Amino acid sequence: MFEADVKDFRLTEKFDVLFSTGVLHYIPKDLRQEVFENYRESTSAGGLNVFSVFVKKPFIPKSPDGETTAHKWISGELLSYYHDWKIEFCTEEIFDCMSSGVPHQHAVNRIIARNEMGQAMH
Repeated sequence: MFEADVKDFRLTEKFDVLFSTGVLHYIPKDLRQEVFENYRESTSAGGLNVFSVFVKKPFIPKSPDGETTAHKWISGELLSYYHDWKIEFCTEEIFDCMSSGVPHQHAVNRIIARNEMGQAMH
């Protein structure tokens, strides 16, 4: 096991599957291009990136347990990093949550993208 800051850590080898949920919203907007280029380059040919990220919706109030270290994502932003990969699954959902003991909602984008050609980001 190891511990790392998602803003600083970069992969250095290839993987068949990269999976992340509840983490990507900690990546600041100015680092996302670099981080996703690293993820794409570190995915084996035929491999999958399976990610979800919270997205901001003006009609959903800020969650009562909102964190100051989280950064805003918008609908479709996650998908934009995979415009040249095969999209196996992509959705946006709104779900009910009780994480703080107070009922609230979150909006989330989920994607499963396949590296069909072993290509990096262009």
